[in-house]
Amino acid sequence: MGIKIVSLIAVVLAVLIAVILNATSPSSAGPLGILVFFVCLYVLFICLTYIVIMISRRIIARFFNKNIPDTSQYKTYYYSTVIALSPTIYIGMQSMGDVGVFEIALLVIFELLACFFIYKRY
Repeated sequence: MGIKIVSLIAVVLAVLIAVILNATSPSSAGPLGILVFFVCLYVLFICLTYIVIMISRRIIARFFNKNIPDTSQYKTYYYSTVIALSPTIYIGMQSMGDVGVFEIALLVIFELLACFFIYKRY
């Protein structure tokens, strides 16, 4: 997908999240409302991560005159999905209780392993 389409999806999801946060409370929304919120948040983070990766690749290619190997958009999408999962997991952990250094370290290790897997596999 192009950056314009992903940006449009991100704006729509940001508006939807704002409506969900302003119109309902977690107790009135119920489990389905909370699930919709987290799914929208996850897809929003995927879109934002994809946009940041694509723009940073263009900036590096333009300003540093480096030929970046042309990776597939699928690989960029895979990285985006893995990286976007960490803020969603962090928010979920924080909503369940106290988040300490140990939990954050486990989340970082999970992210590093997942990115390493994508690097080696694709």
